[in-house]
This record gives sequence, C-alpha cells and structure tokens, in this order.
Amino acid sequence: MSARHTRRPFERMHRIHLAIKSGRMPNCSTLAAELEVTPKTVMRDITFMRDNFRLPLEYDEQGHGYRYTGDVSDFPQFEIGEEEIAAMFLARTALESIRGTELADKLRVAFGRLASALGERIDLRWDDVDAAFSRKVPEVRGHDVRRFGQLADAVVRQRIVSFHYRKLAAEKAEPRKVRPLHLGEVEGGWYLIAHDPDRAALRTFALIRMTRLRVLEERFGRPAGFDGPAYLAKSFGVWGGDDPQVVKVRLEGYAARLAQERRWHPTQEIEVLDGDGGRVEVRFEVGSLPEVVRWVLSFGSRAKVLEPAALRAMVADEVRMMGE
Repeated sequence: MSARHTRRPFERMHRIHLAIKSGRMPNCSTLAAELEVTPKTVMRDITFMRDNFRLPLEYDEQGHGYRYTGDVSDFPQFEIGEEEIAAMFLARTALESIRGTELADKLRVAFGRLASALGERIDLRWDDVDAAFSRKVPEVRGHDVRRFGQLADAVVRQRIVSFHYRKLAAEKAEPRKVRPLHLGEVEGGWYLIAHDPDRAALRTFALIRMTRLRVLEERFGRPAGFDGPAYLAKSFGVWGGDDPQVVKVRLEGYAARLAQERRWHPTQEIEVLDGDGGRVEVRFEVGSLPEVVRWVLSFGSRAKVLEPAALRAMVADEVRMMGE
C-alpha cells in the first residue's frame, strides 16, 4: 500500500462510525477494503472507539458485522481552541534554539504527528505556522544538545557530574564535581544550578562553557525545600544571591514605553509618572546586582538609578571606565 492511501486515525474512525451508523453492519474486512488499510488496523480502531470513546459497539454474529447497541447522536470530537493552538505553537517554538540538530528534526516529526492526529477538527500545517510566527533565539550546537541530555538525565536520576568549567573572566577551565539540581533557560542560554560540595554553596554554570562532562555512578539526595524556578526568580538574569535588594530605576522616553511592554523580572512593578507614559519607575527585587548594571546601561541616558546606592555606584564606575 502506498503512502498516499494512509489515512489519519481520526479520519478513519470517523468513517467507520458513519458506516456503522448507517445500519449496514460492516465488518473488518469490508471496512479495510473501503479504507485501504489492513483488517488488523480496523480492529485496532474499533477497539479504540469502544474503549476510549465509550461508544456502544458490538459485533453482531447473525449480521456478521458491527452495530451500535445504543443511541449515538454524533461522533466524539477532539475539542481544540485558541488556547490549545497557542500552547502547541509556543511549545514548538521553544525548540528553535536547537534548530538543525537531530533532536530538533525528531521533535518536528512528533509535532507533525500531533497535528495530524487532530484529524478534521483543524487544518494545521507547520509550514504555514512558520511563515506566520517566529521567535528570535540563539541556536544551540549539536554537542550542546547532547550535553543538555546528559545533564537532564543526571538531574532526574540524582547522579553527581564532573566537568571542566571556564568562568567568564578566567583564562583556563578548572575541574568541578557537583550535584546537579535544576536546568533553566535564561535569554536563550541553558544553565545548570548545582550544589558544589567544595564551596558548600549553590552555583550556576553555563552549559556552553562546560567541557569533558561525565555523569558518575555516585548518587546524591535532593535537598529538601530546593525550588529551581524560585531560585532563578531571585536573579535578574542567571546569577542568584541570598541578600535580596529592592531596585528602583526611572526610565524615560522610548525606555519608559518599552518597560510597559516587557516583563524583565517576576517581581517587577511599574508606576507611570506622567500622563502619556513617557516617564515610569520600575521596581523589582533581586539577589544580585551585576546583571542589573548591564540592563541599566542598555538604556543609556534614558535610565536613572534611584535605589539601591550600591547599584548607582556600580553603574557610575562602569560609565567612568568606559570613557577611560
């Protein structure tokens, strides 16, 4: 049988339903001939219809075919609306960072099958979706995807990992041995939050700066009360801290209008200071300030740090050094 005759499962079952509802009591052989599939496929579809859709299906020995033993006003439908379509799109576009890898190709096929399984309820082609929507995110190289898979497995199985890691300001990588607790994506990059026994503290590692990664047989117990998303929420970007500080920054012009469209932090609050939204005060609470410095500097003269004093001094120092 050629691929062009392959029908989608939902479409097949709907045609089986119509044939049975007509009262002509079709059997697996006659249905298989009509649908151009094997009798075994028809049998699987009928079993699914009876067990999952709870349709009152019965094989009539005298009529040598299937019939409904109760009233079936209509065939069950998969309900899908705007929220479901949006969720499918967002889940799929989240994979754009691994475009061009074997994993991305496999997941694309999986999403295609999911869309096909919706049958006649919607006409959803991913090529059309790609033409209508996009997300601009950094792409991850193939070996980084494999590294992510190794670490994800280690997090789930609570296996200690070792690797060499190069800090941003370091000239060479150094060996680390940690207990992986959580993987998080921040601004298109993946990071590992782990407990480092040698430093007796939590540390954050960029996957792209790891080399010689090994998942060890040694296991560890997950610390009670650890919450990965909550840990990341304390930071403005990646780097967390144990000393939360309230940040207040006044933004003007385009920066003020942009602030009303973006949410940079979970605790973010915005107060509009004038009638047309040209001046706002942005407030949030973070555990580390260095990444906030970068954010403030991105707005240039349109930003003024109000609190804390430490952040104001850090921004001023950075501006001074930029002019030297």
